Amino acid sequence: MSQLNSVWVFSDNPERYAELFGGAQQWGQQVYAIVQNTDQAQAVMPYGPKCIYVLEQNDALQRTENYAESIAALLKDKHPSMLLLAATKRGKALAARLSVQLNAAL
Repeated sequence: MSQLNSVWVFSDNPERYAELFGGAQQWGQQVYAIVQNTDQAQAVMPYGPKCIYVLEQNDALQRTENYAESIAALLKDKHPSMLLLAATKRGKALAARLSVQLNAAL
């Protein structure tokens, strides 16, 4: 099976990154991570992402789905082959918003 060039991962729950990276490494040659803060960036480093993008957190109560505009802009610029999101309530809400902004399937 041929692999995709790049697979990106994002989760609102840091504990979900392990399973996301496992799937991403099966599907992609290179794995990139999008995280909400520098603490999460440190936590995902052991999984070996090629690059980590840290979103700016305006406040501690920032809702995950409000990152849709920032993530969509990043995805439009970098053109990943696939984005994997954790199947949490907030992850699903974010996926729906990204689907509309990127005109892409869930």
